Amino acid sequence: MKKILNSKLSLSLLFSALLLTSCEKDDFTGDSTLEVATDVVGTISLTSPLTTSQNVREADEDSFSYTITLNKPQSKDIHISVIQVSGTADGDDFEFDNDIVIPAYSLTGSGTITIHNDDLQEGDENFTLKIGNINTSNASVPSATVTFVITDCYSDLAGTYNYSTTNVSAPTGEFAAGPLTGTVTFTQTASGVYSLSDASFGGWIGLYGAGNIATGVSFTDTCGTLAYSGSDQFGEVFTISNLVISGPSMSFHWENDYGEFGDTTLTRPDGSNWPALTLN
Repeated sequence: MKKILNSKLSLSLLFSALLLTSCEKDDFTGDSTLEVATDVVGTISLTSPLTTSQNVREADEDSFSYTITLNKPQSKDIHISVIQVSGTADGDDFEFDNDIVIPAYSLTGSGTITIHNDDLQEGDENFTLKIGNINTSNASVPSATVTFVITDCYSDLAGTYNYSTTNVSAPTGEFAAGPLTGTVTFTQTASGVYSLSDASFGGWIGLYGAGNIATGVSFTDTCGTLAYSGSDQFGEVFTISNLVISGPSMSFHWENDYGEFGDTTLTRPDGSNWPALTLN
């Protein structure tokens, strides 16, 4: 009789365990059901300096960004497409995020547009992107367009050139009529930036003797606009004026804030023409 009672008790416990397991599974299934929110609206905000239309310089390789914000969270990821709808520029000239994702239960997503320097000499190019479309699921995101015009800023000034420098003067009274001759090397350190092996183009040699050169100074070529940048080993800042381009020769006046100055002509040894450089 004792064995029969134990058997009935075991069966009772087994049925209770099965019932409890069944209830737990039903509860879990019910909790996993996602409720999709209605009337979810997105707004596209362009981050300054990005506007609906802008001109950019290729050599600057700028990046632009924007944000898409929902008025309330959604229980599923929101995917917002971005496509190029027109323009002559292609993937060598720029890149962009073509799928903006706003994760489930989040309110914002962001995208970027980056301009590339393709190191090709070409005319202005353009493109228009469309952010968002009517096919976005689980949210209404009115589309926006942004248009870019890319100005080519290709620069190719690296090389070694012959210089002839005259009328060199210093504020302490030294003077060198010249012509002082030699070579100067432009070494490209960044897009459109060239370090100069001697920013005085032999002027300091004429003033102070052999071995005196101005280092640490660069020429910048920004879309055809030439300028000095940086300062020399003594902290002096150089400026350029009176630029004249004539075939393979480029003449200009240089000076620094210490008071040294001179007139230099650079000649391309291969006889090729200088590009049509200008000053601000």
